[in-house]
Formats: sequence, structure tokens, C-alpha cells
Amino acid sequence: MSGEMDRGPEPAVCRRNPNGEGKVPVKERALMHLGGSSGAVESTDRFFGALRGALSPVATTEPAAPGLRSAGVLVPLRDIGGEITVTLSRRTERVPHHKGQICFPGGSRDPGDRDLLGTALREAEEELGIRRGDVELLGAMERVPTVTGFCIQPFVARIPWDARFHLDGFEVAETFDAPLSAFTDLSRYRAACTTFLGKPYMVYFLDYDRFTIWGATARILHSLAELALRTGDPSR
Repeated sequence: MSGEMDRGPEPAVCRRNPNGEGKVPVKERALMHLGGSSGAVESTDRFFGALRGALSPVATTEPAAPGLRSAGVLVPLRDIGGEITVTLSRRTERVPHHKGQICFPGGSRDPGDRDLLGTALREAEEELGIRRGDVELLGAMERVPTVTGFCIQPFVARIPWDARFHLDGFEVAETFDAPLSAFTDLSRYRAACTTFLGKPYMVYFLDYDRFTIWGATARILHSLAELALRTGDPSR
């Protein structure tokens, strides 16, 4: 990609994992939540309630298209100081797929997973240390087929504002929280049209801080942004 990158807003919270060891502390900014006004809390609670209503209550059980592997990802949202944020990760260069890319926690379905929600929850705990008991499931988004051979089922969830992460050093280089408002400005997305599975397929690109987000993650964020705009993003 060429041209100067639009850096966008500063990340809300950023955690690095150079050694893949130990507990990763949450930045002091999270403490703003303790001083949040009741109006802001009510606004974000209404937003999460509306978003739950806009999402599918259960994931589809239809098999993936022929030639595609089923996968599940968790889309973690939280309220930090009255601002809705999205938790994202950057993959290491050691993983077999999507090296160095920005992603949500998730992966292929294992034989032991009861369903794709189980896959997403297992991967979120393995990659980021998000405990299942801390996940408030809001619902499922539409599945996302990818040109790399996966059919991804995203699950949107609310996690505690003060969640602390334990990163898998092999898979995850770092994780960060970005404000949802960075993704609800749809003019920030670039798109390239291709053909996939015999149908037109849009590949989205988005610059945020020092990252270029693209592929399935950008597509999920674009869909999430459309849902947020319809339900009333409290950060706008």
C-alpha cells in the first residue's frame, strides 16, 4: 500500500506482550470508569441492549460452504469511562495463518467444541485469557466467508471494563482497545471488489493508528459499525 496513512484517533488502551509471559496490566485510563456519570452508564447500557436486539439470538447451524473451514471469533466490546471500545489483537509472525494481521480472538472449530460459540469462547480464553464467566453474549453477526478458505461466525460480547488479559505469546503479539467511534465513520473505509464463490465480494481496508486493518476483521468491523449506527452509537 502506498501513500501516507491516516493515523486516526489514539488507541484507548494498548498492551504489548514481548515475551508472552505474565499478567498484562490495564492502563490507568480504565480508572476513568469509576468516575463515570450515571447518564453515561445509562446511555451505554441502552446501547448494549439495543445492539443485543439487533443481533441474531443464536448462531446459524448451517454447514460452511464447500471448501471452507468453519471458524468462530469473539468480538469483545466494553465500556471504558462511558466510551464503547472494541478489543483487537495483532497476530505474531509465527502463526501459520494471517501473520502480523489485526484480528479478533478466534479460530477453527475443534472436534471437542460443542458449537462455534464454544470455539470462540475457547479461543478467546486461550489467546487473551478472557474467562468464559466474564463474557456477556450479545448475539451473533452474519457469517463471513474469506478468500483464505474460512467461514467465520462472529459473536459479539460485552466484557468487563477492567478485564485484564493474559496473552498467548505464540499467537498474540499485542492487544489494544480502540473506540467504536473510530469504526462507525464509514468514510474511513476503503474497499476493493473481487469475485468469491461466484458472487461479488468486497474487501475492506481501514487505517487506525499505526495499523492497517483489512480482510475479515475489517469486514466484521464494517458490519458492526452499521449495526451501531442503526441502534444509536452513544459515542456519536
